[in-house]
Amino acid sequence: MIKNPWFTLVIGLMVGLALGFVLAERQAIPPGAAVRQGATAEGGQAAGLPEGHPPVGEGAEGSQTAAIEQQIGELQGLLAQNPRDAGLMVALGDQYFELARVTGTAEYWQRAGSWYEEGMAHGRDGDPNVMTDLAVVYRNLGQQQKAIELLDGAIAADADHWQAWFNKVIVLNFDLHDHDGAREAFVRLEAIAGGNPQVPDLSRLRAEVMGE
Repeated sequence: MIKNPWFTLVIGLMVGLALGFVLAERQAIPPGAAVRQGATAEGGQAAGLPEGHPPVGEGAEGSQTAAIEQQIGELQGLLAQNPRDAGLMVALGDQYFELARVTGTAEYWQRAGSWYEEGMAHGRDGDPNVMTDLAVVYRNLGQQQKAIELLDGAIAADADHWQAWFNKVIVLNFDLHDHDGAREAFVRLEAIAGGNPQVPDLSRLRAEVMGE
């Protein structure tokens, strides 16, 4: 039985966030949308939100931001009582990640990255989920090479980690313009997708990367 004091809180926070974000694991900005954070994609959808996410109006954004900030405060209180808890550090990274996606603010991406790095330094350094999330942070801060290094680390830890492969395709193809590398990574991603029902439809990404 899980006895961590913050487990119930974190589960509650993640359930609320899951209503707004379709995929549990973080992904890079979808192909075909504007690739810069804060730009506007087709249909008025804010860039950086997952494909299919409804547009966020000012009122909705303010409410969501306030909820995330409250969650951050609660996690910080727990961390004050458990200052070496890597799970709490990563949970704070997750909340700042969501705050950055809602607001498009670089400072929040930086805070998310700092908390992920703290978590890794306190025992989560081999976690492919944390490395993948941190890679997306670096990508949104314009540090694509660091993003690729982290994604390769996540893949080394878990060769079938589809979110890491997905984001590697995105960064290689749309940021670094390494189209050969992107196609090679996409072939691997597609092979993983064949046995994983969690992987979303890749037809749009295939068209972008493979030219089909």
